[in-house]
Amino acid sequence: MTLRRVPVFAYDWVLVGLVLLINLIGLVTLYSAAPSRGVWLQQMLAFPIALSVGLLVQLFSRRQVLSWAFPLYATSLVLLVLVLLVGREINGAKAWFDLGPVSFQPLELAKIGLILVLAKVLAARPLERWLDYALPALLAAPILGLVFIQPDLGGTLVLIAGLLGMLFVRGMPTIHIVLGLLTVAVLVPTVIWPNLNQYQRDRVEILFDLSKDPKGKGFQQIQSTIAIGSGGLMGKGFGAGTQTQLGFVPERQTDFIYAVLAEEWGFVGASTLMVLYALLFFRLGRMALECVRLEDRLIIVGVLSMLAFQVVVNIAVTLGLAPVTGLTLPLISKGGSSLIMVYLGLGLALLIHRDRYSEV
Repeated sequence: MTLRRVPVFAYDWVLVGLVLLINLIGLVTLYSAAPSRGVWLQQMLAFPIALSVGLLVQLFSRRQVLSWAFPLYATSLVLLVLVLLVGREINGAKAWFDLGPVSFQPLELAKIGLILVLAKVLAARPLERWLDYALPALLAAPILGLVFIQPDLGGTLVLIAGLLGMLFVRGMPTIHIVLGLLTVAVLVPTVIWPNLNQYQRDRVEILFDLSKDPKGKGFQQIQSTIAIGSGGLMGKGFGAGTQTQLGFVPERQTDFIYAVLAEEWGFVGASTLMVLYALLFFRLGRMALECVRLEDRLIIVGVLSMLAFQVVVNIAVTLGLAPVTGLTLPLISKGGSSLIMVYLGLGLALLIHRDRYSEV
């Protein structure tokens, strides 16, 4: 395997700058949000590893990366099966491998494997007949099913978001889109809703009236919205958020870290982060449009769709606009394996864009 040297000016430095700036905001916010300095130090140790992974990917060519598709996909399937057998259960989901001082969530690797495999398959033939969806569906179904039974509804939805984004860019006939939406409308009340766990249904139901159970099912989101509102325009200052620092906001280092940022830095700080995310996604979209190969566009859109969905849902949850799903905020929340795989995904997008005119 030959490693490549590529001139630094070949890279999209706007994307690199946005990623590093958002990650810096995340490290600063986590320092204040973490219940202990050990949690923050773990993230600080994960950052150079994640950055190294993103840089290491740049040593390979586009063709080499695409050759990883099916090996990564197969490895993901094996790990998702193993985690159900010997994994560690956290918050009711058996989704983690306990590796001593660190833990690893195979879902993160599965995201990359699924994106690469679907890009190769979808680029090979147009979606003109219903039969054309068979192979993509067969490839996606095992990973979606294994993640769903962990159970990890949030992770399942992230994978579905990536799949739908790639299908949309591949080009679907209008009739297929309409019939697909009608099918979902029928399946949600008849198949999906009855098979959700009771706690998952409770999260959806309480969303319509958080005051019904303010000390129970609605506690997390009520405290989150209070924290965000108390930040006002300019915030209370670094480390000075009363709702978050006194422990009223649960999971403040992961699922509800946006509430910490909003309380301490106010509307200005919270809006600034939203703008940075929007710029990041806009840049990824432009990079996809600049690629000449459909396969390359699909890979970048897959990464974009998953990240954007996770950001939108996480922020919506903290604002009380979506049910709690357990999704963290990319580049901001605590999570070593998540941070590493985000850098891997963005590193792949950077590489694909760099080699968009190359034949190797």
